[in-house]
Amino acid sequence: MKEENIFHIKVEYEEAIQSRKDMLSSERDLINILKIMKKYHLLRQRELDNKLKIHNKIKDLKRNLTKMNNILPKIKIPDILKRKEIPEKEKIEEEPIKIEEKVKEPVDEDELEIQLKEIQERLSKLE
Repeated sequence: MKEENIFHIKVEYEEAIQSRKDMLSSERDLINILKIMKKYHLLRQRELDNKLKIHNKIKDLKRNLTKMNNILPKIKIPDILKRKEIPEKEKIEEEPIKIEEKVKEPVDEDELEIQLKEIQERLSKLE
């Protein structure tokens, strides 16, 4: 069998406690960052859903305005008040984009909060 070289490093008690505090503080910070990221993801998803809804509402409004223009009588405008008319673009009936209802996964806030409290308790014990 091959011999392995094992090294032992002496660590002072104060250093060990400070290292433990640093590790727990890092864990706490990472959990806080994870919570912020989850909240950002949720808000971003809501923003995209709202933008999609607005887009569909604008399409509906445009379609309704076109229908109203076709239904309402045309008025005669005097030549003096006429502007150069721009030819109308081809009318394309667009169907509104369907919004898929996403089932939101329960956020693990409780689990994160529990972990955060445990880390804070261990930190307070070390101090």
